[in-house]
Amino acid sequence: MEKMLAWAACLSLLATQATAESPLMVLTSDFQTGSIALLEPGAQAPRIDLLTIHSDAVVRYYQGLVYVINRLGQDNILVLDPAAPATPLLQFSVGNGSNPQDIEFASPQKAYISRNNSTSLLIVDPRDGSSLGEIDLSAFADGDGLPELAEMALVGTQLYVACQRLDRDAGWVASESFLVAVDTRTDQVVDWDPGQEGVQGLRLQSVNPGNLIPLGSRLYIGQTGQYGVPDGGVEVVDLDTGRSLGLAVSEADLQGDLTALALVSPQQGYAVVSAADFSNSVRPVDLATGQVGPPLEGHSSGYTPDLEVDGERLVVADRGTFSDPGRAGLLVYEAATGRLLAGPIAVGLPPLSIAALADNQPTAVEEETLARPHQARLGEAYPNPFNANTLIPLVVGEGAAPVVLVVYDALGRQVRSLVAGTLSAGSYVLEWDGRDDRGQGVGSGPYLVELRLGDWHQTRKLLLLK
Repeated sequence: MEKMLAWAACLSLLATQATAESPLMVLTSDFQTGSIALLEPGAQAPRIDLLTIHSDAVVRYYQGLVYVINRLGQDNILVLDPAAPATPLLQFSVGNGSNPQDIEFASPQKAYISRNNSTSLLIVDPRDGSSLGEIDLSAFADGDGLPELAEMALVGTQLYVACQRLDRDAGWVASESFLVAVDTRTDQVVDWDPGQEGVQGLRLQSVNPGNLIPLGSRLYIGQTGQYGVPDGGVEVVDLDTGRSLGLAVSEADLQGDLTALALVSPQQGYAVVSAADFSNSVRPVDLATGQVGPPLEGHSSGYTPDLEVDGERLVVADRGTFSDPGRAGLLVYEAATGRLLAGPIAVGLPPLSIAALADNQPTAVEEETLARPHQARLGEAYPNPFNANTLIPLVVGEGAAPVVLVVYDALGRQVRSLVAGTLSAGSYVLEWDGRDDRGQGVGSGPYLVELRLGDWHQTRKLLLLK
């Protein structure tokens, strides 16, 4: 009975956390230098100028750590602990002049980095930045010899990579763009059309893909198209059939170029639209009907490079205008209605990139892909956060491979092996007492527990507070 009450309390805590505000890491820049700001939930103002970074960078978050992608000119990745962002944990190069664009994680030990000035996808161990190899995507290059690898999305074991194919010899204009899929179990490129000779990518209906957002069994792609031409929009790809469903929202309806996209649900989203006079606006879009709503109030009409949905709020990076730079900052809206809640919130230099410091919930496709191979599942630990001991539920199905259950620290180093062997089919609850493999107590902070059966794995985040 006590265990059932504890589990109910844990579910209540998780439900509360799902709707709560997350900390926001914000990269700021005046395009000469860059910095980092951190806005904590409930804080009246952010902590600013925490660390000097490259003037052209984007930020990502994965299982307790922040990854700053310093793009062309620095070509490296900074790894930060959100609790102490002024002191980087790690910095590693991704190749001089390679211009990194995005990072996606197959596991705490394996990540993929797309590089705009390279023909290959880089694979690294994010714990130390060491190279694990490369995946050749030169077959998807255009006449200038580069495929212009851009944003990525991971769904289950499939990594999707946007190939913009901007022809540098023809004014950076794309004639066609592709979506390439990689099987992260084998690091082989997936053939979208086995009926044709060679390995095929999915040709997109528009060009110049930006944001890739997986929801359920579909991938939503923000397509800018050719600048100044109403040929882009939000393209939808059905991942079950491997087919594009076309543009759910067009740039003709948006009345400008779509430059950034965030989704609240498979039906509702927000698009940053750049008009012919280069003024920006944020407009709600209905992906079911293709309808576009009026611009959100409170926006300066200045350049808006990023926006992020965090629970029940939409956070917009508004850089202000030349005539009114004082309006630069974060704008916070109610995600469901678009009602302005707060802002502009000054973050030092104008905002450039935003990351909510919360691990995304798996999509429906991820849940199905993860659960199916061995009929196994790793549950949420309880209590979590914990002070001394936490219980970790897991399920093992019939015919499962040998089971491995390991706890890692924030840098991906093994702390404690809880299971290494065969378990009969059934449900289990294992305990971790906050000690390492030598029996020594570990320090406060974020940890990761991973359940692995053969090539399949699932992870959960733990937080130890002493």
